Amino acid sequence: MNPVEVNFQFKQYFEFRPAKVEKVIRLGEKEFEEFLQNPMDNQEFIQGNTGLMHMDEKGVCHCLLVTGEGRRDGVLVEAEGYGYARYASHVPDVAAFSYDSLSEMGYRLSCLVDQFVTKGAGASWEISFAEIREQSGLELGENEFLRELMADMIAERPEVASVGIYGECFRVQRCPELCHDCQKEKISENRRMGYGAFAEVLNAIRPESGKAAALWYEWAKEMEGYDKGGEPERAGRTAEEFLCEFARCFHAIQERHGDAVAGEVVSLAEIRSCIFPWEMKLAAEHLAAGGSVHDILPMSREGVLEEFSDGGQGETPVQSM
Repeated sequence: MNPVEVNFQFKQYFEFRPAKVEKVIRLGEKEFEEFLQNPMDNQEFIQGNTGLMHMDEKGVCHCLLVTGEGRRDGVLVEAEGYGYARYASHVPDVAAFSYDSLSEMGYRLSCLVDQFVTKGAGASWEISFAEIREQSGLELGENEFLRELMADMIAERPEVASVGIYGECFRVQRCPELCHDCQKEKISENRRMGYGAFAEVLNAIRPESGKAAALWYEWAKEMEGYDKGGEPERAGRTAEEFLCEFARCFHAIQERHGDAVAGEVVSLAEIRSCIFPWEMKLAAEHLAAGGSVHDILPMSREGVLEEFSDGGQGETPVQSM
């Protein structure tokens, strides 16, 4: 978002009143700057419009909106019969006060953008024009200007890295660092993780990891069976708990060694070399030192990857998938 001119005041008290613009006064650049520096001086443009400014019986302040050439901001003035800005309020964007229809449209669009961006999950997501039409009545598919405007608004959100228009939808990409923080928070808050959330974690670390996610899930189900000793009613960790443990390990590796090494650990599933959570730390160190992913399964079988500081082995087997 581009910076706008605002009036910050220390320990200010805010008293809000309804206001209505009766006339817009556009001054020259230098004249407007002088007005801002000396708002208590008598001004001809105020004296000539005193009849337009007053507070009515409903408490609405009828004002002048004073702005300058090349300026987005302005000042609402209610002079109360005087020739100077007896009551004034700085306005960062005069367009919202000049045109009610523009203000209403801007409000509707900003609410939609806020809703869709804050509800977006994962590293990327889509916002369909059909969903926008259903919720707001706005038809973006046939209005190129409105479509481009909303795309620009989405792109200006700080959590969004990029947005594109594909067919009948917006495709939004989240900023990588925010996606990482979001996934980390999701993992830390839960002991279990569904397959969909787990796949999101892997795709955020290494895009196009759908096959790897499915294979890690198979391994998690095998580990669940081992943990229960073949007795379904026996207490033991579930596949969803193992997925959460895998995800924590992947994130720890990502933070210590970066995306490339974490992505290599994720890719172990694709060469049928899934390992236990307590083996991932040393496996990542081997890969970070220049080792090959094809070394990992033999190392696991030899028992040289076992590292139990982050979790217990329980009754799972020593041999990996």
